[in-house]
Amino acid sequence: MKKYLIVIMAFILGTAVGLTAPIAEHLIDSTPKEGVLINIDQFFKENPAKSPVQFNTVFSSPRCVVNLARISGPFIDRHIHTDVDEIVYVIKGKGEVYLNGKWVEMKAGDLHVCPRGVAHTTRAIDKAGFEAISIFAPPAPAAGDKVMID
Repeated sequence: MKKYLIVIMAFILGTAVGLTAPIAEHLIDSTPKEGVLINIDQFFKENPAKSPVQFNTVFSSPRCVVNLARISGPFIDRHIHTDVDEIVYVIKGKGEVYLNGKWVEMKAGDLHVCPRGVAHTTRAIDKAGFEAISIFAPPAPAAGDKVMID
């Protein structure tokens, strides 16, 4: 019993020490370089759309890119990505996603996962459009990885 108590206490102390340890600055290679909390409604109020398709990168690193997207019109023709997987989480409104050869309605709360090499696109189906979090992992190369199908 004492042995288990010592192990538990060591774990608790180790965890507590870890919580107060300095930031591992040598590991930070992202933009921004610190943790952030973003209120998405406030973000879009402060960054109004200038076109039917608005993409704002809010985080980037060598491992992924996170965008906030507002789509209120046609988006882009069907395409594939050669290097990245794309994950889209709809947070407001509704639209359609071209998925597995057909258009499927997507709405707030839906998650669209598209592995590289799979043809896809999204579009708004009314003027209200939709807002989404879009994640690319890993980030696309500087020259891009999009190959148009249409």
